[in-house]
Order: sequence, then structure tokens, then C-alpha cells
Amino acid sequence: MLFSAWSLPHLSAKNRLVRSATYEGLGDERGRPRPELGALYRKLAEHDIGTIITGFAYVSRRGRAMHPAQCGIDDNDKIASWARVVSEVRRAEPRTLVVIQLAHAGLQTLASVTALVPWAPSVWHSRYFRSRPIEMTEPDVRQTIEEFARAALRAKLAGFDGIQLHAAHGYLIHQFLSPLVNRRRDVWGADRFQFLAETIAVIRSTCGAAFPIFVKLSVPDGLPGGIDLELGAGYAARLAEAGVEALEVSYGTMEQPLNIFRGGVPLDLVLAHNPRFNRTPRCLVPLWKRFGYPKLRRELIAFRQHYNLDAARRIRQVARLPLILVGGIRGRAGAEAILAAGDADAVALCRPLVCEPEFGSRLRSDDSAISLCRNCNRCAVMCDTAATLRCYRSSGPEEEPC
Repeated sequence: MLFSAWSLPHLSAKNRLVRSATYEGLGDERGRPRPELGALYRKLAEHDIGTIITGFAYVSRRGRAMHPAQCGIDDNDKIASWARVVSEVRRAEPRTLVVIQLAHAGLQTLASVTALVPWAPSVWHSRYFRSRPIEMTEPDVRQTIEEFARAALRAKLAGFDGIQLHAAHGYLIHQFLSPLVNRRRDVWGADRFQFLAETIAVIRSTCGAAFPIFVKLSVPDGLPGGIDLELGAGYAARLAEAGVEALEVSYGTMEQPLNIFRGGVPLDLVLAHNPRFNRTPRCLVPLWKRFGYPKLRRELIAFRQHYNLDAARRIRQVARLPLILVGGIRGRAGAEAILAAGDADAVALCRPLVCEPEFGSRLRSDDSAISLCRNCNRCAVMCDTAATLRCYRSSGPEEEPC
């Protein structure tokens, strides 16, 4: 089933293999995608990836994340650069779908990056970002919804097949959905789904009812008082009613990013490069390793294959919409079993395609194909630097597994 055609409400994909949104570090100083991004996507298309979802693109300067080479789609000057990226894929494989992920960081950014105080639905202190955002006013909320809609229109003009709204991993839409973060007393807090519903409605009004809208959702988000499995499944049911093109099922927030993707703990890289830890005085690092790290370690969830499968199964019980499952997909046999059982309609890969961009072709030709990725997470940690995304598997000993 993995390489059978996949019919969606407004699209048809050549197969059920999806490249999940992955930060590439290939934006220039103005947030325009560099030519290397088109070359990366072309290679994925040449190797049997049926749908490519871009790394998260910010819809406004205030919504930019802390990653130094993030791409944006916040102004019309970026349309031509994105059109060239899409054209690279079209030349390689016209049947490959290209979807851009639209994101607003909300409180998950740094004022030193955006030169603006972070916004959030409510004032909520993030232990990861160590910043205190300001609560969005009604005009702020309406402005941000319009920014998503204008970004979606730019994506349509650039030739994308659709957009994916990043409502996962603790970014702004997720913040509105979360009972932990969204404590507003107005309409946006009375119905926490309202911000996402309005964003979808305004995008459709701007881009046309047939322009495909995908959504990525964390079910659950792993935070006490946040989005649990039942609330997330309820949101999925409402997305089905809204007629979104497909829902990608993910997990977690940036409060504990290692639980989003799981696996190895490259501790020395974290201490050297992660903004949360790299300001620790060198003289205190041994003490932190001895006393602070064990506490952090207890919060981590061990890697296992298909670790978001239980959430997808629960969503299947309450929502009738196309599902994409990401998280721990490492071989063809497992992917085929998920599709054959009807637990998802497509499977998405992230780190395996960083390790091996040609993995899609190997999956097609070898029924027993298994990814070479060992989940060391060096690639993920280095996303916090100016480095371009690449695999570090051969650059040192295996990291401590989790």
C-alpha cells in the first residue's frame, strides 16, 4: 500500500510516503529560501517521496522562531524564491506534491531574534525559552489570522499544492488550543478551537475553498493541564468537520523537545549549542551534569517505533479525515502494517531522510528496508545553530540512548 496512489479531497498523491516538515537551515539573511533548498527537495522527489512538507516558514517577523536560518513567507518579495523551489521539484517529478508549513512561534521565540516582545494567548512563563510574553489583544489576534491568510495566498501564488498549519509542538496555534497556556476570558478562550477555526475560514476566503489545508497537531502534548489524548481527539473531530485536507498526528511541545522526536541524548552538543543550556558557566557544567541532568533525564520518553500510533488509533475512532502518522517510522514492513490496518492513510519521515535522502527509493525496491538512522539526535540539536541540516551519524561515537 505504501506506493499506491492516495486520493485526498482536493489532491491526488502518487504514493503514501510523506516528508514531514523538517527545519533545514537554508534561509538567507532575509528569510528567503536559498537555491540549496530546491536542490534538497528535488532529490527527495527523485527518490519516491510522494509529498514534501517544507520546514516551518514564519508568517510574520514577530512569529519567527529562534533558528538563525529559518525561511519565511511573510512578504511578497519571497514569492519568487519559493516559486523557484517548487519548480525544482516539478522538473524532477511533476507528480510529487509540495506543501509549505506555515507557523507562528508565539511565545516560543526570543526577543533578541525578532526585536519584538513575544506574543501569546495569555501570559505564561516558558521554562525552556525563559521569557514572559505579553497577552495578545483582540486586534493582535485578528492581525495574526490575516497574516496566516496572506502567507497562504503567497504560497498559492508560488505554486504550492497546499499549506500545512503548524498547530503542534507548542507554537502559536497550539498555544491557543492548550488549556494550560490559553486562559483567556473572551471568545478565544471560551472556545480554544476558535483561533484555528477562524484561521482556516479566512484562508479559504482568501485562497478559495478548494485550496488544500493540512494541519499538524500534537496529540497529546505531554504537559500537565495541556492537550491530553481525549481533547486532541476532539480537536481532530472538529478538523474533520472543517474539511481539512489531512491531519498529521505528532506529539509534544518545545518545553521538552527531545520528547517530540526521541532517541539519543547528545549531552555535550546540547550544552554547547542549545540556547537553554549554552550560557551555563563552564565551571558549573560538571555540577549540572551530576545533579541537573538526572532530573531532565527522568522527563524523557524512550524511543520506540511508531510512537504516535496509539494517538492515531484514538483519532480514527472519532474523526473521519485523512491521517498522516509521523514518529518512529523506520522500515517498510512497519509502514505497510500501519496502512493495512487502516490506522493511518500515509506515513511521514523526518530524521531517516536527513540521514538518507534516497531512502524512499530503497523502501520501494526492498520490502525489508530499514532506515540507517540511529536516532542519535545530533541533527536536531544542531538546528539551534547556524549549521545547515545534515546527518552526523558518522562523526563520532553513538550517543547515550533514551
